Amino acid sequence: MFRLGLRNLLGVVLGPFLLTQIGCATLFGWDIHAPGLLSEEFARDIRPSPDRVALYVPEGMTAFVSTDKGNWHSDPQTYHIGEAFVPMLIEAFGHSFEEFILMEAVPTQAMMQQYGIERLVVVELKGFRNRKNIRGQGLDIFTETTVFGPDLNLDSRFETRGASEAPKVFAKKGGPEVNLNHAIEGNLRSVIAYVQDLTAVSNPQTTGRVA
Repeated sequence: MFRLGLRNLLGVVLGPFLLTQIGCATLFGWDIHAPGLLSEEFARDIRPSPDRVALYVPEGMTAFVSTDKGNWHSDPQTYHIGEAFVPMLIEAFGHSFEEFILMEAVPTQAMMQQYGIERLVVVELKGFRNRKNIRGQGLDIFTETTVFGPDLNLDSRFETRGASEAPKVFAKKGGPEVNLNHAIEGNLRSVIAYVQDLTAVSNPQTTGRVA
């Protein structure tokens, strides 16, 4: 006969309930997934540029994660950065340039000529820093952006840091996720501002600018 002790019975009954209540907290720490959406302020603050720009996302960037927990006594933390960064990156470029092309294959000169692309932009995640302390948390997202001309010659390369500071992050539901999302958006604002300025210098007739 199958017998189930009280301890096992409680595990069966309470187990699923506890897992649903934990949310982003797991048995081994925090598993943090950002919403992956730009804020309404992004669309309001940044006016689209009329330039024709293509974006290429390096393979594997969606899988970019960090286990930087900030300090030695913090619970383990896993930040799924790439899965939120990539859709936000595409959304940012789609909004910020009236003529936007997402390149799904490694671009060639023939492809640049075929689609009449003026600028090709490649954005790569390069680093993440968790500045966790007793009062709150600061996050830094580091990227490197490379811009190529229509002949695929290098136009510019620059690094960008996006930061977010929030008090009592882990004391409120969704706090770490929102903080990560905000840091990503801060980085993308800087990337877009630089690329828009670069295209405006090359094409003085354009008027797209960060408001």
